[in-house]
Amino acid sequence: MYFQKRNDVYRYYERYIDPYTQKRKTVSITLSSNSKQAQNKAMRLLNEKIRNKTALANDNIIEGKTLANLFDEWFLIYKQQVRRTTFLATVANIQTLLGVINRDTLLSQLDSSILSRSFDELLFKHDLSSKYVSIIKSKLNQAIKFAIKQNYLKDNPLDKVELSPKKSNHGTKIKDKFLEKDELTKLFDYIQKKHPNYAPIFQWLYLTGMRAGEALALDMDDIEYINNQYVVHVTGTLEYKKVSVTEQHKTDTTKTAAGIRDIHLSSQAVEIYQKQLDKYESGFLFQTANGTPYQISSLNTILRNAKDKLGIDKRLSTHTFRHTHVSMLAALGVPFYVIQDRVGHENSKMLEQIYLHVTKEAKLNLNSQLEKL
Repeated sequence: MYFQKRNDVYRYYERYIDPYTQKRKTVSITLSSNSKQAQNKAMRLLNEKIRNKTALANDNIIEGKTLANLFDEWFLIYKQQVRRTTFLATVANIQTLLGVINRDTLLSQLDSSILSRSFDELLFKHDLSSKYVSIIKSKLNQAIKFAIKQNYLKDNPLDKVELSPKKSNHGTKIKDKFLEKDELTKLFDYIQKKHPNYAPIFQWLYLTGMRAGEALALDMDDIEYINNQYVVHVTGTLEYKKVSVTEQHKTDTTKTAAGIRDIHLSSQAVEIYQKQLDKYESGFLFQTANGTPYQISSLNTILRNAKDKLGIDKRLSTHTFRHTHVSMLAALGVPFYVIQDRVGHENSKMLEQIYLHVTKEAKLNLNSQLEKL
């Protein structure tokens, strides 16, 4: 090691052989002193730099990395690999995890017991759903695989972790995921009376089975008259997370690849479109007086209030209309694969459960009707 004085600071240097090229290279650091203590510190820091630079080639584990270091590095890469909304959701997942595990935990000390305790705390102390904690575990697994590639870890501690089983504390049944015809009528009557400007968007969600983000991102030009049939072209979703209302826009892709689709509109949906077109002429299909899109949070607030006022003992959200659309098509005898294509889902356990529930009920009703022959 040697040092040079430059402008009242000392630059320390150390040479090493690059294991990839077998050429001599130099690392350096700057300190404010050349005392014996400073020289010892410089030697330690320079050796650490050299270890980190040669660790990958020598298959050595890089020490000293923390969970916080890992996530900071992984996010820089991950952000470029996924849609913005997916990235923001993942950041929220990791922040939830860091609420129960110290962000300064060294990766070398991260073991299955620490992770199991952390997941149990999320499940039982914070009362998060098994599904949500499973998502957090999946995101952490991606980050740990990144750490292994970077030689921060040798093995994946998650390989030995299984989430503890948790009994559902709200006992939601499949039939509570969608509305019956009488409940739907009651809800629409309430919205038409209390929030008439919002009535069209709720009816549209029910009639098309679209996701709320897809519907709110629609432009007037996304509806087209083709071969004596009105069709809505679904090509994106509303970008609204951590974006000001005036800057919200439609993304270039939908939530999934199957989400890009054309939906044939019923006469009721066409009527809604034509009324909105007469009202606004251009811009978002569903917009405020300022030309900005409706907010999903506002729609869900209306539904929560309606649920309380009407005494509907089901969780109501914009997604309820999507499930209700599926249930109504199932009751009409539409094949499941056709419904999947219409709502833009390649594989959904929830949609399948709703479909099977409704068709089972239809068969039972048929059996009872047969007795009347």
